[in-house]
Amino acid sequence: MAAAPSHMPAPATSAGPVRGCRGARGAIVLRAAFTGLGTRVRRFRAADDAMAAIEFALILPTLLLILFAGAQVVAFVNATRKVELVAHSISQMISQAVPPKNTTVAQVNATDLHFSYDATLVLFPYVMKDAKRRGMEWWQTISINYAAIQFTAKNDACKNSTDNSGDLSACYEAKVVWTSTGTAQPGGDNYRPCGTAQLPAADDASPNRTTLPRSSFGPGSLVAIDVVFDFEPTFGSGFVPPIRIARSAYVQPRYASLVGYDTTNNDGIATKCTG
Repeated sequence: MAAAPSHMPAPATSAGPVRGCRGARGAIVLRAAFTGLGTRVRRFRAADDAMAAIEFALILPTLLLILFAGAQVVAFVNATRKVELVAHSISQMISQAVPPKNTTVAQVNATDLHFSYDATLVLFPYVMKDAKRRGMEWWQTISINYAAIQFTAKNDACKNSTDNSGDLSACYEAKVVWTSTGTAQPGGDNYRPCGTAQLPAADDASPNRTTLPRSSFGPGSLVAIDVVFDFEPTFGSGFVPPIRIARSAYVQPRYASLVGYDTTNNDGIATKCTG
């Protein structure tokens, strides 16, 4: 039998394949570790997002309440300013009536009152939108009243007095010369009644149809414009009752001693008082 050649190669060792197996196994373990870590990260993020969603759901109603309440406060402040503007502007329109030549008493009529009354749509356009929301006419949501007040000295001592102090209410009586009984009166009568003397009240007192500021008493006359508007919030009106905004303007006639009312073609918007 022939002997095996001496140059026959030695058997291969297993060192190489073992190293490769260990490297593959390490890669698999490492990949699994990263996969597990990624899963945990995703779970953490998901849990964080859920917490944020819960916090947002809890805070959102409060944020919306603050937002809508703030909008209503702004609307109320704006409505208050507009009511003041209406009272002031109409009083200026009526008080600037010019008397006929050789007289000191000016006259306004129904047309003048209607014209100044309708000017509210320009001065305070919100009433149109508000009336539409309520299903009403705009003039049914706001009360605008006119009156001319004449002061009469109670006695000769008062008539001849030279006192120019800020309070002459004890010396003068205030009577309504004419008043707008024919305008809309939402929320109750707001026109100044005939036959009832106007009583003095503090200058900072709330407007009232039977009182005048003490500082307005004195010789002469004045035009009184009383505006009342019930502000009804558009948000939460079922929980918040309407808020009454009342403003009055008292202006002395600019060119006359008294602004009277001409009943010619009167349609009932105003009444001339007797006495």
